[in-house]
Amino acid sequence: QLKPLRPMVRRLSRRVFAPLEAAAKVQGRPGEFRRLFVRALGRGDEGLNYEVNDWLMRTMARECRRPSVSAVHCYEDASLWEFQEAQRLGKACLYDMPIGYYPAWEETQARLAAEFRDWLPAGGLPSSRWARPQQKREEMELADLVLAPGSFVKKTITKFLDKKIALAPYGVDADFWRPPAEPRREGPLTFIYAGQVSIRKGAPVLIEAWRRAALKDARLELTGLWQLAPEKLRTLPPGITHRGPCSREELREVYRRADVFVFPSFFEGFGLVVLEAMACGLPVIASDASAGPDVLDEQTGRVIAAGDTDALVESLRWFAANRDRLPAMRAAARAKAERSTWEHYRQCVADAVAPFAN
Repeated sequence: QLKPLRPMVRRLSRRVFAPLEAAAKVQGRPGEFRRLFVRALGRGDEGLNYEVNDWLMRTMARECRRPSVSAVHCYEDASLWEFQEAQRLGKACLYDMPIGYYPAWEETQARLAAEFRDWLPAGGLPSSRWARPQQKREEMELADLVLAPGSFVKKTITKFLDKKIALAPYGVDADFWRPPAEPRREGPLTFIYAGQVSIRKGAPVLIEAWRRAALKDARLELTGLWQLAPEKLRTLPPGITHRGPCSREELREVYRRADVFVFPSFFEGFGLVVLEAMACGLPVIASDASAGPDVLDEQTGRVIAAGDTDALVESLRWFAANRDRLPAMRAAARAKAERSTWEHYRQCVADAVAPFAN
């Protein structure tokens, strides 16, 4: 009877962030509880997210008028009104971009829709009804500094605009995401993908590469919401299994049963699953449209061009032919993840915004 309320309980549990417990806060609790209740009833849509964004913009536009405020730090889709007010008052606008710049995504999405039309789900591409492309462009133009989690996001911005950009790579909770206490048992070489099983994430390329690689004594697990044509799920090549979304605890166990993580996305901001898998001791095959170029080297995995099926086939076969190198790569992946901390992220942000703090 309480099952519909579980997502709301999980959302509430994520509302606590210990390092900021003592910080002054402005909260819109009635509206947030209403939105949580609507989602628990299964009636929510993306419009609820933009409702939150509008509340945040109104609130921050008001708060930035305080004399003690010298800069405004906001995220994409929730920055326009406070940036406009901050500019009027001569205060700095700091823009946080968790994913690639939207005009770059528009170009990529159009290309993918044409290339993979047979893979589209029944409803076609996800609706862009709620997207606000013009707002995104205006926010970017007003920004004095853009914070990007990696080189791919930076590249999508510089393609369109000359902006001051600082890199602040994301981190991972290496205490939670950690390898199993006991060594993995012998068995088929197991490749894991985690995330939405969609065109944007490169799932069609991965499935085709797996078919062509024709590996012996190996399997591929796809973990996440299926967002491709239903018939593609019914005709998966031998060795591929699919499971739906799971909790972070369940995902950790999925990582721990695997040997290699694969993430061939066409368009990301960072791809936290890459670091989570590495923290669990997995070498990674990742595209250059993710955190791959920033966190991987020959000791921890492989970086391939997004959409390069041949390179993905070669990488899958390389791991199958070099299983003896996996123990050293697992250790190197874990060591890299341990150095990719949220403390380092916060220091990068602090260093980047320090010139605007006075």
